[in-house]
Amino acid sequence: PAASPAASPDSAVLEARDVAVGHAQSQPVLSSVAFEVHRGQILALVGANGSGKTTLLRTLAGLLPERHGSVHLGGQLAPRGPTARAQRGLGLTFQNSDDQLFGSTVEEDVAIGPMNQGLKPLEVHARVTEALASTGASALRERPIESLSEGEKKRVCLAGVLAMKPALLLLDEPTAGLDPAAERRTATLLRGLADRLGTAMIVATHAIDLVPHFADHVAVLGDGRLLAWADCATVMTDRATLERAQLRLPLPLQIWRDLGAVGAPPMASVAQPLTCEAMVGALRQLLTSTGRPS
Repeated sequence: PAASPAASPDSAVLEARDVAVGHAQSQPVLSSVAFEVHRGQILALVGANGSGKTTLLRTLAGLLPERHGSVHLGGQLAPRGPTARAQRGLGLTFQNSDDQLFGSTVEEDVAIGPMNQGLKPLEVHARVTEALASTGASALRERPIESLSEGEKKRVCLAGVLAMKPALLLLDEPTAGLDPAAERRTATLLRGLADRLGTAMIVATHAIDLVPHFADHVAVLGDGRLLAWADCATVMTDRATLERAQLRLPLPLQIWRDLGAVGAPPMASVAQPLTCEAMVGALRQLLTSTGRPS
């Protein structure tokens, strides 16, 4: 397995310590899960169907109790239950947007969280305005929920959680059901939110090709446990670990390797590309180094 990033528990927004998850009446879905997330970092949670991504997110959110181990928020043991953990700065978005939308209009829905926090109307209005602007959804403010596309619903769900000013966001398949352009916009949006607001995120996703566009670190789930937790480049270039988890390399890297670029001079001196943009840059660097026009 890939090496873990250096631990720094004092500054971790969330730390999972030897956590086992799963419903009480069955065998644990995952055991011995340990990782941490810091302010402004995005951790991508990847694994095959049934590997436990959603169950782990629900456990971190307090919807399911830990079967073993502990979860720490801000260096302190996390309280039990979703309400208490939300009050400690943890927010969750579901894979199915309709499971999270309760207002008749966008504005009404995004306002639910701040209202439940006991904020005054002017502060609620300001929170709604800020959250919609942060997610590029300001133009949707007066729209009925039923008139929204799937991509718009996902932005509104995200805005509803952001309106509560969470320190950590847990997102379950935020690009599921989106077209390719909307997937890229979502990846860019998440990266921008982490960079601008300092919000930490754990993102469960099947979108392997998108992960390098937004993630700082990657955790790989498989065989009922955490197979790897490391920086994005380390995990996304580790074919053996990804295949063990029934995953694949990002397509740009797979193409690069299939072309025989890795391991043969002067190709070995060029960084392995994880995105299409990086592959174009690597090809230009390669052509320049061999004296060919780029």
